[in-house]
Amino acid sequence: MKAAVLVAPGRFEIEERPLPEPKENEVLVKLEACGICTLEQRLFTGAMRLPLPLVPGHEAAGRIAAMGSKVIEELSPGQKVALDLVERCGECYYCRIGKSNLCLNRYKNPARMLGGFSEYIVVRPNQIFPVPDSVSYEEASFAEPLACCIHSLKRLKVAMTEDLLIIGAGTMGLLHVLAARSMGLRITVSEPDAVRRDTAKALGADFVIDPAKTDIVEFGREITDGIGFSSCVIASPSPAALEPAIRAMAKAARINIYTAYEDVMQISLDLNTIHRNELLITGTEGRVQEDFFQAVRLLSFGKIDVKPLISARTSFSTIEEGFRTALSGKAYRVVLMHSLP
Repeated sequence: MKAAVLVAPGRFEIEERPLPEPKENEVLVKLEACGICTLEQRLFTGAMRLPLPLVPGHEAAGRIAAMGSKVIEELSPGQKVALDLVERCGECYYCRIGKSNLCLNRYKNPARMLGGFSEYIVVRPNQIFPVPDSVSYEEASFAEPLACCIHSLKRLKVAMTEDLLIIGAGTMGLLHVLAARSMGLRITVSEPDAVRRDTAKALGADFVIDPAKTDIVEFGREITDGIGFSSCVIASPSPAALEPAIRAMAKAARINIYTAYEDVMQISLDLNTIHRNELLITGTEGRVQEDFFQAVRLLSFGKIDVKPLISARTSFSTIEEGFRTALSGKAYRVVLMHSLP
């Protein structure tokens, strides 16, 4: 089988490897699509470091090729599936208290955590989430990032008809728009790029604003009868994003710092504002299995359409070009299609 192996930052080698064989309690999956996520982009640029060589890829979908004799799940060869490839140990403190997204052992064996850039992969049954044939492989590969956005909105404890402010309309900001729309929220997106503002509007944002031209605080007060936004997702790594968002919040509002920063990020905060208004500032990292399950169901029910977020498709032979497209700032998700020449 083919595998795209990251041997050094900026350099892949396509290797022929033996076809893995599933053990009696494992499942062999023929991979068909895998998104090039921010994690893979950071590995490619060297901003994130894991032991190399490594087969990256964790936003994956494919079909079942073979199963071990002791698999008890109702699965069958040929079945289309989305895969949860970010392994959790199930044994550490955080896994045992229901916060497996914070698993202490996630990165201890990267070879078991990723692997979506290969033609075949062996997984445990609980990593498999069947999807109907009406969902394409590309769409199914969005289950993982969509699950992260569901986890983010749950952390904010959003309620139907609340006003949600989303800062940033990249891929993850737009997935937040899609998830929030399915939850009955009124959505405002703040984004300086005109094309991304148009995409946010097309995907269901109720309001889109250019923060360079529109004061977020005044706008929020205007549309909420002076109250302010109920909750906010920071999906932009811009240092200037958080401070105006805090001032635009209603009392008892919640803010989730969803984005990750490559460097230490320090900003000045008026702690009295947080104190007197009972603001909650939190963060989220990844997702738990329930979030993944719900993401797959939203895609399967046709409640969320991610097709507009597929900017390009790449292959094993063009994977470095695909990464350059993903890193260009002009694309949403670039998807590795394993069957493309």
